[in-house]
Amino acid sequence: MADLVKWCLYISYFYGRLTGVLNFEIDLRTGRTRITKWATAYAACIQVSAFIFLIYHTYNTRNMKTIWANANLVHRCVLMIMAVFRMTSVLLALISRWLMRKRFVQLFKSFLSLFHKNPEAIQHCRKGILSKCICAMATEILQLTMGLTLARNYLNVTLVLGICSVITMTAIINVIITQYYIAIAKIRGCYILLNKELEAILNEAQSLVPNRRGVFVTKCCSLADRLDRIAQTQSELQDLTDRLSKTYELQLLCMALTYYLNSVGSLYILFSTGQNQNLIADWPRIVTFLAAVYFLFFYLDNWITMNNSFYLLDVHAEMVKLMDQRTFLSPGLDIRLETAVSDFI
Repeated sequence: MADLVKWCLYISYFYGRLTGVLNFEIDLRTGRTRITKWATAYAACIQVSAFIFLIYHTYNTRNMKTIWANANLVHRCVLMIMAVFRMTSVLLALISRWLMRKRFVQLFKSFLSLFHKNPEAIQHCRKGILSKCICAMATEILQLTMGLTLARNYLNVTLVLGICSVITMTAIINVIITQYYIAIAKIRGCYILLNKELEAILNEAQSLVPNRRGVFVTKCCSLADRLDRIAQTQSELQDLTDRLSKTYELQLLCMALTYYLNSVGSLYILFSTGQNQNLIADWPRIVTFLAAVYFLFFYLDNWITMNNSFYLLDVHAEMVKLMDQRTFLSPGLDIRLETAVSDFI
């Protein structure tokens, strides 16, 4: 499981570089993050090329002209709104990454430092990361397979590039959301470790019998030091969470609106095909099956993504609940331990 998670993290990084979402380089061995001319030029070329081919594919290819001609007015409006809004959202998200590139570099440095300090934290979020990566990859593979299957009789270089540009939009959205998901999951794993250590400290403190002897004072000082370290780490995690939210603020808004609009549009298309079977009469049966599987993974991916932030809130609430147990500590503890307990959170 641990090796699979490591490969998921590697794939996420290289996929981010491939799609141009990551416009800087990270040395995975040393953790060094840097902005290079090659990374800048490659990311810019990939993004511009993807939008050019997507616009051309949407409005000028023979297949899309046929779709526009056969679709009624309502279908055209739905498809047009989905296409324009999707491209606009992705464009705004990418622009924000260029404008705040230095902030993203610093943010990635902070998370790499956090990973090296707490490598065991990944063990507490590996299932979530693995599930998220599998769902994201499944939606892209299914979308690509359906596109190539439906256009199998008309495939040419232009059409393939157009289909790939559509998949690139999905890939960019998935990369951005997956990066944010992994970051939140990593913070959650660190909180879980802190909660376990905090619980151990409180249990030891509750077992202390105040007698003002040397061993008692030494034990209190040791517990106070450990509690101060937890408080410092918790403060760093809170600061990192705030920086993460502010840096991804515009992108998350764009992605959330895109998810919502895609869901509404997809449900409308499903309703339309149910009312008019002629829309899918020429589809191979395998495409209908793949479409059903795609929607399954799509909504499962949404559910996993949304619950990730709620899980982080849960572990933070658990930390607050643990600190409520300080009222059960015996009176007369060493002043330093009492101060460390009262100042925590």
